[in-house]
Amino acid sequence: MGLFSKSDYQPKGKHCYITGGTQGLGKALAESLVKQGAHVTVVARDVEKGKRVEAELKALAQPHQIVQFISADLTNHKSSEQTLIKSTEPFNGQAPDYYYLCAGFSRPKYMVDSSLAEFEDGFNGTFWVSAYTARAAVKLMVRQRRVGRITFVSSFLGYTTFAGYTNYSPGKYALRGLADSLRSEMLLHDIKIHIFMPCGIQGPGLEAENADKPAVTHKIEEGDTPIPPEYSARAMENGLRKGYYQITDNIVADFARLRSNGGVPSNNFFADCFYLLVSSIGIPIWRMTADSAVRNGRRAVLADYEVRGIYDNPAK
Repeated sequence: MGLFSKSDYQPKGKHCYITGGTQGLGKALAESLVKQGAHVTVVARDVEKGKRVEAELKALAQPHQIVQFISADLTNHKSSEQTLIKSTEPFNGQAPDYYYLCAGFSRPKYMVDSSLAEFEDGFNGTFWVSAYTARAAVKLMVRQRRVGRITFVSSFLGYTTFAGYTNYSPGKYALRGLADSLRSEMLLHDIKIHIFMPCGIQGPGLEAENADKPAVTHKIEEGDTPIPPEYSARAMENGLRKGYYQITDNIVADFARLRSNGGVPSNNFFADCFYLLVSSIGIPIWRMTADSAVRNGRRAVLADYEVRGIYDNPAK
């Protein structure tokens, strides 16, 4: 996009497909898009919550706008494909224009404490929950020769991570790999790919995450201030309007973005040069601080493991 050219991100009249759209970032996006004149499909598991959100969105919409909720398990590839096809019924079978893949969850836990089911669920709820929909979307769009855009939602913890997120960060890193490669592939079809890398977002998802979060993880994050979902949604859409590939919602995430760039397109060249310089000093300091918090929590964690009988042999 040129410096003074009009953005081609124009939700008005577009069919926008939002996964995880009944709370947090997804719901805030749905509200914003409806207000901009988009047709909106919200996909989530909870039927009661989904119907309530559907009614709220319809109250914001004009009579000609289509707003619909579909209940689905997006960690299943068949369900993901069938749900996407179902969403096209009011549009004569045409694929949606814009996709916002917000579904997912975080349940921080040490790997030693995680059951195999919890470990697998972590990847399902961070990677496959978006990857299956993205796969279905590009196949349908390419088959129909449709153009549009797909926006993945990863996390700051898809740039860098620390103790407590072994069930979460692997999937968020994997989303970056998927988005990076898909961005290149979709140049063949004029389909734009983006990835949003937000920090903490206020809402039910964060409340559930914090309920059983390890003490060391809390300590590392104690200076963080989660932002309202409306602010996060605004940051995402601002990045989309500017044509950014990797979109962030604060300067700290920009520092991490540049320290783990992987050769993907930059955002603002001059700002990125400055951020890279600052991050060369700031990110190593942050990492030392995080590692120090882990070491300081070591004694309490090991004592807890002794009490719970995690070790084969008791400490001497």
